[in-house]
Amino acid sequence: MNNKRINFVFIIFAIIALGTAFSQQPHTVFEQQTFELINIERVRHGLPPFILDNTLSSIARSHSEDMLRNNFIGFTGSDGADGSQMVRRGGINNFTGPSTLVYAGSNIPEQRIANWMNSNSQRAILLHANRTSIGIGIIQRPSGSNASYSAYWTIFTAYILELTASEIRAFEQRVLELTNIERAKHGSPPVVWDDRVASIARDHSIDLMRNNLRGHTGSDGSTPRQRVERAGIPNFRYRGENCTYGHVTPEDAVTSWMNSSGHRENMLNPSHTHLGVGLALRSEDSNARYISYWTQVFCESR
Repeated sequence: MNNKRINFVFIIFAIIALGTAFSQQPHTVFEQQTFELINIERVRHGLPPFILDNTLSSIARSHSEDMLRNNFIGFTGSDGADGSQMVRRGGINNFTGPSTLVYAGSNIPEQRIANWMNSNSQRAILLHANRTSIGIGIIQRPSGSNASYSAYWTIFTAYILELTASEIRAFEQRVLELTNIERAKHGSPPVVWDDRVASIARDHSIDLMRNNLRGHTGSDGSTPRQRVERAGIPNFRYRGENCTYGHVTPEDAVTSWMNSSGHRENMLNPSHTHLGVGLALRSEDSNARYISYWTQVFCESR
């Protein structure tokens, strides 16, 4: 009798678990199908496939649940949060974007992707060359819900920049290399890396990031010249500083400086002999506007 009761209880729990699995499975299947179809379109247009980011998908799913629960369609959450705020709140800090797609209605991936690809603005989001990661959240209306639509969709695309300390240092060194390539093109001698100057540049980038600032004035009111003089580097004279923000590669940062006359002058000035570069990425506890903060400090040895 006891064994029969135990078997009966086990069967009941198995049925409940199986029913839960079936109720949860469709949205993940649809999300995977959607992901694959989007990447087929990207490859067809000569673009690298997206990386499916689990955290970004969880954030997208939360927004779809919010739309279903509160019976609305929109890019902004019921609490007023926009896509960027949702992504930050979900624990992703080093990103650009996100671009957002929302939809409510059919849960057929082929139909939805075809419709998005026929819209210039939505197609541009799916085929954005500078987005590497995607999050997909599809929530189906459960029985008994008052929601107006059978399924709610959210897609976030973003560039997520995650670098180790050694990778950040490699990016800084790459800026030095690119700077000297530009100087050689214009007949200027190469500048030499200096760790002490790099420390000054790095500290300024961190200061800008932590205090959500931009420009050459530090949070303590210091000027670039004052920061170099304060470091007390013997026989070094401050000559120039470049700052730029939000770029995800050294190439992008250097291009932005070369496209600005004042920054370009610092890059190519033949009297500059030494360079330090500092890159700071937006931290978890920062309200910084940009994903990245880049600083070059140029000096002349006396």
